Amino acid sequence: MTSGSIRLYSYWRSSAAYRVRIALNLKGMPYETMPVHLLKDGGEQHSAQFSDLNPQELVPVLLHGSRILRQSMAIIEYLDETWPTPPLMPATARDRQRVRAIAQMIACDVHP
Repeated sequence: MTSGSIRLYSYWRSSAAYRVRIALNLKGMPYETMPVHLLKDGGEQHSAQFSDLNPQELVPVLLHGSRILRQSMAIIEYLDETWPTPPLMPATARDRQRVRAIAQMIACDVHP
């Protein structure tokens, strides 16, 4: 599958958006960054245009063609399953579990 049009709605200080940028760059995938300033004018994520993309009003949001993808870990898994080379996850189930556990610890326990 070719990358097609990939657009990432992101904020430079968002660790969740940063995770997705890392995954895209590790895979060498071209993408367009659409900045969403989380503080300017009360937060651009609260605009009607962005809320249509993500009713949660959170970044990141990844557009792949007509698909709208939300939540950083789900986006990363989608990228790895859609473009398996180079893989982001280790080869064994045990090692993949460890990576997922660390990622969830950061996303759920450290990030908030």
